[in-house]
Amino acid sequence: MTSPSDGRSKLFEQGHALVIGTGGDLPITVTDAKGIAKVLKDPERCAYPEHQVQVLVGEQATRPNIISSLELLADSTNAESTVIIYYSGHGYRLT
Repeated sequence: MTSPSDGRSKLFEQGHALVIGTGGDLPITVTDAKGIAKVLKDPERCAYPEHQVQVLVGEQATRPNIISSLELLADSTNAESTVIIYYSGHGYRLT
């Protein structure tokens, strides 16, 4: 996002994101998640503040970490916030 008056980048302060790539037998999911996070933080593209883009990939993408990150996201946003939750992976059901 560029300011029309001075050409300098301006951060999208209300932008928040949680980006998850599970990895494991799907290593491309980590690559995808890192790529999405990079675009979100790019000052010439989405310009999300770096500290407002949480990235969980591979062994970090556990259920407890995801839940904790969702709670942090809920606590750090308000009615004016824009939130993206990106998940790349697969799941299964325990019976």
